[in-house]
Amino acid sequence: MKDIKKDFESFANDTATESGSSFVLSKIHSQLKKELPSPWRVASKLGLAHLAGSFVTLMSCSQFGVQLFFDGGGLMHLFMKISPSFCYAFCGALYFSISFLIARMTLRPDEWLMIARSKVLSISSLALVSLGGLSLVSHEVNFETGLLWLFGAAVGGELVTLIKSPSLWRARIRSK
Repeated sequence: MKDIKKDFESFANDTATESGSSFVLSKIHSQLKKELPSPWRVASKLGLAHLAGSFVTLMSCSQFGVQLFFDGGGLMHLFMKISPSFCYAFCGALYFSISFLIARMTLRPDEWLMIARSKVLSISSLALVSLGGLSLVSHEVNFETGLLWLFGAAVGGELVTLIKSPSLWRARIRSK
């Protein structure tokens, strides 16, 4: 109750030159500006989540020769049994779904909302940077495989952004 009284007194004693709804709107905008997360901070957190997702994904694929998980051919061998096109697309989807899932689990709700509002920009910029990095490391990336990989990455990233609440998602996993 004291906070409401303090807020009202602060509001009543404010000597701004603006009046009426424009004054209230300017107060709301200034308060929101203080509380919104920095876009650079959110982007750097997404980048860190993508690094963690990259580590998990690349350690389970034998294509780059640094496989830690899965014995034998790893995920690449499993996906290639279905078809090479499926392997490229599912690699992108898995890569981005893990990265965005880590981001979804670690970012605050307001930070995640910032990513969800600009998900086309987030997914496409991160996918293009990743594809550029992968093409530098691997000689197997060409236009066709890159396009399939980008398609899979876009689908994987988009599917994870459709998850409404990470706690709800965790509860579903525990109940099974």
